[in-house]
Amino acid sequence: MSQTEQYRRVGKFELHELIGEGAMGVVWKAYDSVIRRYVALKLLSRAGRSTDAQDRFMREARAAGALQHPNIVTIYDLGESDQQLFIAMELVDGRDLSSLIAVSEPLALERKLDIVIEVLQGLSYAHERGVIHRDVKPSNVRIASDGSVKIMDFGIARLQSADVTGSGAIVGTPTYMAPEQITNGAITPATDIFAVGCLLYELLAYHKPFEGETVHGVLYQVLTTDPKPLRTMAPSIPAALERVVGKALNKVPEERFETARQMQSALFSIRAALSGASDTTERLSLRWTPIPSAVLRLVTHAPIKWRAAVLTALMVTALVLLYVSRSPSPVAAPFPDAALTGATLDQLLTYPVPAHLNAALVAQRDSALAARERAGRAGAMKNNVPSLILAETVVQNAERALRTGDLARAASGYLSAIPQYVKAQAEAEALRRDAEQAIARATPVVHALATRPEAGRAATSLARADSLYLAMDYVVSRLAALDAEQVGVAAGVAPPSPQPPEARAAIAVLLQDLERAVSSERVGNLQVLMPGMAEQDVAAWQAFFERYKQLTARYGVERLSTRADTAYAMVRTLYLYVPTDGGAQRETRLRQAIRFIRTANGWRIANIRQAP
Repeated sequence: MSQTEQYRRVGKFELHELIGEGAMGVVWKAYDSVIRRYVALKLLSRAGRSTDAQDRFMREARAAGALQHPNIVTIYDLGESDQQLFIAMELVDGRDLSSLIAVSEPLALERKLDIVIEVLQGLSYAHERGVIHRDVKPSNVRIASDGSVKIMDFGIARLQSADVTGSGAIVGTPTYMAPEQITNGAITPATDIFAVGCLLYELLAYHKPFEGETVHGVLYQVLTTDPKPLRTMAPSIPAALERVVGKALNKVPEERFETARQMQSALFSIRAALSGASDTTERLSLRWTPIPSAVLRLVTHAPIKWRAAVLTALMVTALVLLYVSRSPSPVAAPFPDAALTGATLDQLLTYPVPAHLNAALVAQRDSALAARERAGRAGAMKNNVPSLILAETVVQNAERALRTGDLARAASGYLSAIPQYVKAQAEAEALRRDAEQAIARATPVVHALATRPEAGRAATSLARADSLYLAMDYVVSRLAALDAEQVGVAAGVAPPSPQPPEARAAIAVLLQDLERAVSSERVGNLQVLMPGMAEQDVAAWQAFFERYKQLTARYGVERLSTRADTAYAMVRTLYLYVPTDGGAQRETRLRQAIRFIRTANGWRIANIRQAP
């Protein structure tokens, strides 16, 4: 058997060594038999061949393939072979930054700054071409053997110019996610800057800025709390560096660095000061002058009469410019352009409305503002729902147009804003229902904990969820409730939730309870939901719980039919788990037929069988 025949092939690539596994698929060290070079070959997992997974995989290639930069892993090829999608990438020999942090590698402060500066260099290049990474974290930063830095995995990157899909899914890594990612806000370059702030904090302190016992606990921390002051974790770092990290971690995107290049410049200044700097201090010295150095040399070496003439000419020019800049415009708008341009919508609404507007325009404006008020009462502003951003921008522009006399543009803006506010109201009401359901599901879990050690923490999270719900902060309320629920599930507690009277809604709640029972890794919790479970099924689940941990189950209903006290569903099932003896996360996808029955305690599962 020849050397090439010993390896499994995908098209022209020979798979030599498995070097990574993740939610999106696997990465192999592979040999390109045509160009004759080694590459990192990313394959979409066979088990995860959903349309969404394929779209994300292709999006990674399109976004990253357009980027050619020394600090970004190069994409060589993209295609499909043997029913498998693949991306062939540059194979970078080295270590991930996460592995250096994990062992608290003793790196000099200058080296740490150099690494982050190179990351920002690559991100700046990507941002200028409309690509946002969305998942910057230490495991996606590769330190090559020659010391260079490479950003990897634009797997959830989105072209800024692309349309928003509206899937509503939160993608990213919780510890490094910006608040706007969690709340489905606008994703901008500032989102990546927040992640770089988290990465830099962790690299300096060897401690994550946001930590929690559950995923939802981490998300809650990101939204509501500030990390510990960096200099309490790493006392030797300069105060200026702590300020840079703090600015990057600001929860308000507009308060962070405007660009990756701006943050890079701030770190450059600190880096230069650490090495005894040069051009930075020179630029800031008191000898700075706005006159170009070449002109200054000519003036300083010229005769005294010429110097006087030049200085007089400069003075006259400055006075003329000052006079022109202060002269009023020959045609003044009803309001100064600067005042209108810089005003927020709430400020614009306090400005007087021009007199003698036609009744139709006034009615359109009143309808738009009434829709805005209804959205506000539903919690759209408090929860920053996606449709609100567009509606507010449209009305803001309409208010400016109204005050500058562009009445046609104002009328068009008011009309187009109304359906956006209606949509924003619906989105806020959906968030309210989600928070309400999360609290309803967490309540029996917290009560079932009784006097266990975990009860206090779960009760605190649930009380916080109730308080936030009353304050209409539905996104954070839901996270607090989910945190309370996860505390109970981790302790093995997963009682049934209250079920609504309508059969379909009740079965949806029952399947959520089934997901929670599987995550609890307790057969007893499954038996409550499946009272007729056979002995062999009990033994099979018990053996499964002994072999695997970190279980997650997801049940998606394809079809559901109900008749009196019986219901039948065809369900897509996903199990995620990790072997007890170690290894990467695995997944199993099934298609199952489930029969439900109505009992005195609500709907329960009669049986589950494999479907073709």
